Formats: sequence, C-alpha cells, structure tokens
Amino acid sequence: MLSGRGCHQVTDLIKLETLGIGLNPGDELCSLESIEDGSAREFSYRSGSDFYDIFIQRKGNNIFAYMNMCPHAGTPLNMEEGVFMERTGTYLMCHTHGALFQLEDGLCVAGPCNGEYLQAIDIKVVEGQIIVA
Repeated sequence: MLSGRGCHQVTDLIKLETLGIGLNPGDELCSLESIEDGSAREFSYRSGSDFYDIFIQRKGNNIFAYMNMCPHAGTPLNMEEGVFMERTGTYLMCHTHGALFQLEDGLCVAGPCNGEYLQAIDIKVVEGQIIVA
C-alpha cells in the first residue's frame, strides 16, 4: 500500500463520509495511474444546497488531497482546471491572491493567510486505487 501523505503527518483530516455526499470508507475515487506525476485531479460533490470541491495532487507515489478553497478568501485555489502548483512545482498556490502552501501539510508559508492550513481530506492508496479512508 502506498501512502496517501508524504513524510509529514497531517492532522484534522476531513472524513468524506461526514459531508453527506455519498462517499464512504473504501469507495474508490480514481486510480493513482490516472493522475500524472506532478498533476492534480478535481472532484465536485453536492449535499443538498452545499457543494464540496476537492483535489488530489500527485507527487511521485505520494498523493495529497485538500478542499479546493483558500482559507483567506474562500475562493478555489486554481483558475485553470487541474493546475494547483506554482511554476516551480514546489508549492500549491492560490491563484486569486498568490498565497503559497506546502504540499505535504497545506500550511500557508506566504500570502494573506500565512500560518493557516488548507483543509486536508483523508484518502489512501490501496492496490493502485485512491480510496476514501
């Protein structure tokens, strides 16, 4: 089994089944192979009138999943589908205000929400499939 997280442990992960969007532990989201290294894949879910957008970013055999919402402005991080990293591929970037977030734990290291975190999603990889943890 591959790790759904890199070397840093993220705390306070959202369990997708708590959002009421029909996802439960063990449900498959996609295959690891379907996300190219260095790329991301977006997912949108609805519960009543609430919408939840998440993304999964791949770096090597590690995956990182977050709510697609800047903690400062509440806007999606990306302006282009599937593009969440800044030019060097080191940080996730909010394309609204330019805030930079560490990929491994979602910590904002530069920008108006410095010191805040992206909301991480609890997922894992089992036999090449990215599943709800």
